[in-house]
Amino acid sequence: MLSSASHHVKKIGVIGGGASGMFAATTAASTILAQPSNISSSVQVHVLESSSRLLTKVKISGGGRCNLLHDTSKLPSELLEGYPRGRKELIGAFNKYFSPTDAEEWFTNRGVRVKTEKDGRMFPITDSSQTVIDCIIQDADRNRVERRMSSKVVSIDKVDNRFLVGVKDRKNDGRVRTEAYDAIILATGSFPPGRILASSLQHSIAKCVPSLFTLNAKNHTKEGQILHDLSGVSLKNARLTLTVDDPGHDTKKKKVIVQEGPLLITHHGISGPAVLRLSAFAAREFHATNYRTRVAVHWAPEAGAAGDIETLLWRMTTLFPKRYVGSACPPVLTSHGSGAGAQQSSPSPAVPRRLWSALVAEAGVAKETMWCEASKKNVRALSQIIAGFCLDITSKSVFKDEFVTAGGVSLKEINMKRMESKVHDGLFFCGEVCDVDGITGGYNFMNCWSSGFIAGTSAADHILRAPITKGKEQKIIQQF
Repeated sequence: MLSSASHHVKKIGVIGGGASGMFAATTAASTILAQPSNISSSVQVHVLESSSRLLTKVKISGGGRCNLLHDTSKLPSELLEGYPRGRKELIGAFNKYFSPTDAEEWFTNRGVRVKTEKDGRMFPITDSSQTVIDCIIQDADRNRVERRMSSKVVSIDKVDNRFLVGVKDRKNDGRVRTEAYDAIILATGSFPPGRILASSLQHSIAKCVPSLFTLNAKNHTKEGQILHDLSGVSLKNARLTLTVDDPGHDTKKKKVIVQEGPLLITHHGISGPAVLRLSAFAAREFHATNYRTRVAVHWAPEAGAAGDIETLLWRMTTLFPKRYVGSACPPVLTSHGSGAGAQQSSPSPAVPRRLWSALVAEAGVAKETMWCEASKKNVRALSQIIAGFCLDITSKSVFKDEFVTAGGVSLKEINMKRMESKVHDGLFFCGEVCDVDGITGGYNFMNCWSSGFIAGTSAADHILRAPITKGKEQKIIQQF
């Protein structure tokens, strides 16, 4: 049955009560309330959430602290480099419409003070995600957003410029009711039902594959292998290179994807920022290999290529001839770090002691070998392993609570200035339902805030400039 409503009431339906959906809803409602009372009183904003909770991903983000932004002191152009998909399309959003700085100001004006950590991640000073959740929900309540929980949207049809939404009430008898809306904001995140709804409205979906994952290398973590018993060892900087066949080209043509940053060795393989960035920028390439491929690891990229490292290491035969090769990473290979205080601190070994010993053993250099006894062949083999060890990847694993998907509604079919469908007027998208995803560190939430704000203001604008005449809704009701 079709739910009854006053003929003069216009409604915005936001499907999904996550970060982007709630932000879009409160933005739309706020825009409506800024109008004269005779107009604002005739518009409603509903959030249709299939579960019994709102903002669940916000709750667990950052280990329960909510990494809501990334270093807003950076230029938008710098921040956009953190988006493997959607970087170009977000230029307008980050520069003109609702920038990360605007998002920070939005939260600050509502009592959420934030702090920036060394790695650029931004958190509320309370270190509690509940602070962010309470802020958004309280703002939505002030703006009279109506929350409809346990309401699963099962269908959307467009009839006479309105959207007829089939809603299954999970709390009661589970029967499907039909609600009529003048505008729809689809904010279902990376969950499949949202993509199915978009597809039913003639939208193309970019193939969805996992992003932001760690890499398993079980063949290298077995006893006697290079990574065995090295879990917990970390490097300040490593370079990872994935080389794959370039689709659509001759088989001789290769695609090379390179990422650099801190790296952590785990019980099962490798993790850390460098791995997560590679997994994001090469999400489709990894998927195409079924996560069974090779990744070249440069354990000390600041030392240069294999030839440069060989030259540096050969100096050890005269500088410290009586030292054992496997005792520690030699001082000629050092990591000076980065940042303002880097020059004041002593340089640290580029490769931690335990890993260095493993690399020396992998190069075939005997444990008791001193530098004065090392042959050219020994030094060359060690240099090549440092600069390009081939890690056999056997599978992937989820990184903590990150569950980001690459793919979604094709951006070619969205007017990014309004986050509005090019197929149906009055249909808007925001958040991860779109083919936009970022690396770890607050990037995906920044997309939620920006796209949610744009979708919310645009949906309100659509409602305000497209009045529905009495009788049109009754005509729709009669059809169903």
